[in-house]
Amino acid sequence: MNQDNFEIKVEVSDPRIQQGLNKYTIYSVRGMDQNGQFDVARRFNDFRLIRQLLVHKWPGCYIPPLPPRKALGNMNQKFIDDRMHSLQDWMRTISQLRYFWYSEEFQYFIKANGDIEKALAQVPKLTYEEIINKYQDTFTELSGREINRDIIQKISDFHEFLKKVMPMMENFKQIAKNIQLARETYQKQLVHFLQVLLPEYEQHVLLEFMESPDKLVIQTLKNDEYPAQILNNYLTLLNQDEFLLLFQEIRKESKQLRAFLETMTQREKYEQQKLFFEQKQKELQLELQEILAGKQSIMKIFSTSKKEDKIAKLQIEIDSTAKDIENMQFICDILTVLLGYIEIDKFKLEKQTNYYKLAKNLIQYEIHLTQASEEFWERIEQNYNLL
Repeated sequence: MNQDNFEIKVEVSDPRIQQGLNKYTIYSVRGMDQNGQFDVARRFNDFRLIRQLLVHKWPGCYIPPLPPRKALGNMNQKFIDDRMHSLQDWMRTISQLRYFWYSEEFQYFIKANGDIEKALAQVPKLTYEEIINKYQDTFTELSGREINRDIIQKISDFHEFLKKVMPMMENFKQIAKNIQLARETYQKQLVHFLQVLLPEYEQHVLLEFMESPDKLVIQTLKNDEYPAQILNNYLTLLNQDEFLLLFQEIRKESKQLRAFLETMTQREKYEQQKLFFEQKQKELQLELQEILAGKQSIMKIFSTSKKEDKIAKLQIEIDSTAKDIENMQFICDILTVLLGYIEIDKFKLEKQTNYYKLAKNLIQYEIHLTQASEEFWERIEQNYNLL
């Protein structure tokens, strides 16, 4: 069966705290893929380890970031549950990218028992030729794609954009956090006012001025099934923290932008490596020319190697370096095409989709909250007890 046709099922669940000198949380990772069932225990550091290995093994490919680390309060149950859901989302995202999921390293991650760090250390390092072959086999749709000035400019512009926008995202994140805290405080106080303070005021103060308890507004609402439902609906919406989701999404996006910068840096690393080999080749060729011309440094004069042996050794190094340059150029071309034709466009589309989804949810919440608020206060205003 084709890997793309097999539905991968994965679940991160059952968080449990491992006691000891350094406490940490273990999560169960269960599911099934084309290679069979899996059921392993993983801690957060294990997820960080496999992500870093994917970054190393798949240069130029965007690897989604993991949820943020937390030095204090990481044993809090709510934090553990939130992290579990985030890890679940991460695993499901990876499952949609089959070339990651069915890679040797990721199969180790979901199948190997015992020390996962030792298991992943067994994954062999790839040669440059193996990286080239792997990408040619994986991204067949990139075959024949042209590398032109527009593609190079597209990559360069997006790289500069990411570097420029990162401080702005950090500012957005702080503003969203401030809004969330202010909104949370206001809504909690309003709920406390409606559920506790106002009823207490009516019972212990206002009742003294009333002819009968039937004149108490909140108590009358609670005793009437339909108005009580209106009040409960309003309180339910007030207890929701939609602006926390806004802050979490902005924080996540900030990490995603940083992760994509990491992706683009991988391409730069190979560009720098190519320049290193080119400089090395120039130095070797210059040394070869000097030997052929009978020129030698003081160190080489006292060498016992024969001239012919030196020339043969240098020629082997030059040929090997030329092969390295060729491989580096090939990898740089592959990463350029990968970024220019796939990764940047896919990342932009994902950001658009996430933004519209977030905006839609926030808008709907604000509309429902406003409607519930109006319905509640209008009901009080229309209540005959206020006449």
